[in-house]
Amino acid sequence: MEKALIHAIVRNVENTFSNSWRKVYEDKKEQLTQMFEEYGDRAYGVCIQEFMIPVLEQLRADGYSAKAGFNRKDSVENWGPPEERERCVWYVLYDDNGTSVGTMVLQVYHSHRTFHFPRAPRLFPLEVTEREPIIETLSKATTRVRWDLKVERLTPPFELQAGGEMWEYATDVALGDCLQGGEMEHSGWTLDEALSHWGRYGWELVSVMPADGRIVAFFKRRRQ
Repeated sequence: MEKALIHAIVRNVENTFSNSWRKVYEDKKEQLTQMFEEYGDRAYGVCIQEFMIPVLEQLRADGYSAKAGFNRKDSVENWGPPEERERCVWYVLYDDNGTSVGTMVLQVYHSHRTFHFPRAPRLFPLEVTEREPIIETLSKATTRVRWDLKVERLTPPFELQAGGEMWEYATDVALGDCLQGGEMEHSGWTLDEALSHWGRYGWELVSVMPADGRIVAFFKRRRQ
């Protein structure tokens, strides 16, 4: 399998995908909202199935094929709160000879409270094509979380607009550096200063846990 091929294939359909999902989501949102009220998450399956039609048609025109429609078995949903739940749907792509060339993943953030996409869905490529390696790859946060991409957030309906207190969180893997040395150093300025550095900006230490030989510290503060 040529490593760069699946990346090029997915890039080539991104404009079609961007136009398609937005048109279906905006033009049929009222209908899909009513469907959600009656049938729940089935409405997202219908939406996905419809906006992926032009994408799969372009793939066929480019000489590639994939299983059409939306199959829950070819997806995984493990991440995020009910207001912004993440589901990844995968499509294994094949060339004219029936040889798999890679996997195209559709990443959809959706609400379980009403029909709403909190952020724009996106496509990304994977070089693995078998079910278990796909799931294993998607289980790694670095596969799905892209810090180099600007996240397009969509305006939430009134019932999803947050009320009351909101929190934000951050982590630090450097506190363990302050725990090396003698007892005097442990209770001295290094650890105190490290914690106070966070406290000066309103962060509260809420938990610590070991991970891969380091200590991960978890902080939170009220969101302004």
